[in-house]
Formats: sequence, structure tokens, C-alpha cells
Amino acid sequence: MFIQYISWLALVLAFVFFIVCYLLIKKQAKKIDALQLLVKTLLASNDSFKKQFTEIHSGSIGMGKKIQQLDAIVKKTQENQLNLVAQAPENRLYTRATKMVELGASIEELMVECELPRAEAELLLNLHRK
Repeated sequence: MFIQYISWLALVLAFVFFIVCYLLIKKQAKKIDALQLLVKTLLASNDSFKKQFTEIHSGSIGMGKKIQQLDAIVKKTQENQLNLVAQAPENRLYTRATKMVELGASIEELMVECELPRAEAELLLNLHRK
């Protein structure tokens, strides 16, 4: 009878052990499923971020090229503006008058040669004869 009791006890313990193992395995399977779903979600997000990064990268390259083009246009415009300023007739007169002052011209010579009023001729002499 004692042996029969131990046999039943061993059988019950084995059954309980198998139920506990089954429940633990089922719980772990749910965790694995949840982790697999999380991995799929993260991979989808990663692909989305890669596409967005590629679009931003392409856009920034395009913007960089456009900025370089605009920079070249601005430089060319500045050069053209400087050329136009240098070619303006009134600037040529003042440049000529400045050179004449440096060479020692008088107020009367500036007035006649550069067609400047007396006040401007005096101003040029005072500014450039230092």
C-alpha cells in the first residue's frame, strides 16, 4: 500500500510537472510571438527611416548644387556691377581728376579738364593731396 501510494504520488507529481512545463512553454511562446512582432515593426520602421534619409540626402545634394549655381550667379553679377560702375562716365571723370591731383594739378586745371565745379575740385584737392 505504501508503494502504491508513492506510485500515485509520483504520477501526480509528474503530471503537475508536465502541466507547469506546458504553461511555461506556452508563456514563453507568447513572449517570442510578441518579440517577433516587435522585430517586424522595428524592421518596417527602419525601412521607412532609410527611405526618408535617402530622400533628405538627395534633396540636400540638390540644394547644395543649386546653392553653388546661385553663388556663381551672385559672383558674376557682382563682377558685372563692378564693371558697370567702373565704366560709368562720372566715375571716369573722378578717377581722372584724382590722378591729376596726384600729379599736382591745380583747381583751375581740374575744373577745365574734368568739367568739375569749383567746390568739387577743391574737395578732391583736399582729400587726395595728403
